[in-house]
Amino acid sequence: MAALLASGVVSLEEVAVDGTKVRASAGSGSFRGARGLARYEAAARERIAALKAELKSDPEAGSRRLRAARARAERELGEKVTAAWKQLEALRAEKAARSRTHKKAEKGKQEPKTSTTDAQARRMRFADGGVGAGSDLQFAVSTASHVIVGVRETARRNDAGFAGSMVEQLEGRYGARPARLLADTRYATRQDLVALGGKGVDVYMPPPPVRRTATAASVRSRERRLESEPAALRDWRARMASEEGQTIYRRRLSVEAVNGMVKGRGLGRLSVRGLVKVRAVALLHALAHNLWRGHRLAVAAG
Repeated sequence: MAALLASGVVSLEEVAVDGTKVRASAGSGSFRGARGLARYEAAARERIAALKAELKSDPEAGSRRLRAARARAERELGEKVTAAWKQLEALRAEKAARSRTHKKAEKGKQEPKTSTTDAQARRMRFADGGVGAGSDLQFAVSTASHVIVGVRETARRNDAGFAGSMVEQLEGRYGARPARLLADTRYATRQDLVALGGKGVDVYMPPPPVRRTATAASVRSRERRLESEPAALRDWRARMASEEGQTIYRRRLSVEAVNGMVKGRGLGRLSVRGLVKVRAVALLHALAHNLWRGHRLAVAAG
């Protein structure tokens, strides 16, 4: 990236961001609610007790390798249970917070469940309509070169509110912020739009659609609220309402093309567990993609 930026082949002037869901290395049967997790924990405790008993009674327990293997099995089993409970509590807190703002949407949903295989995986819906364990990977791409300039992993099912942290990553990595950030609806919050506008970053993101069932009173209330918005929000709405803004926003398709490329190279399903390892895999794919793009761009430049 340093060489590509220094040569002018890659620019951070305009960056497009998008998330893509990848299937996790965890089966649907590994997801458990509180009751199921309690039964799993009890079985795990029995298994740990049995392993400890084997260490005392097995005549081969003196083998350093055997003792290390059994000790590792005890530790990993205990860690899985602890991680699953921690994640379940986090999901419960998330559901409780969302219930306060989206009561109807949350009312009919089942209790949160977590995987005992990969606690950081989430059940989510994929583009093919299927539901399974997965993670969400976000790539930031230079629209002019189709080179990946930023990577982020998350267990969230959506990308809402990640614009600020992605720009921070780019600034920390390259010492510069993009002049234009192209994103899908709700990738940036109102606070993100104001903060990024103050830093000289113009966000191109479609405003949320107005509900067709909105009453006349709610429409008037919305119009009054829009009139009192900060200047950064008014500027954003004006950008997206202009023909030039729509032309610029269409270049966001570049990141969707890159997402398709990396998934076609095997990133559609993960073989590792935990977000730290997911990040490592995503970065390796980004490096491989950039080596390929860098070569293509160098050849094209002669």
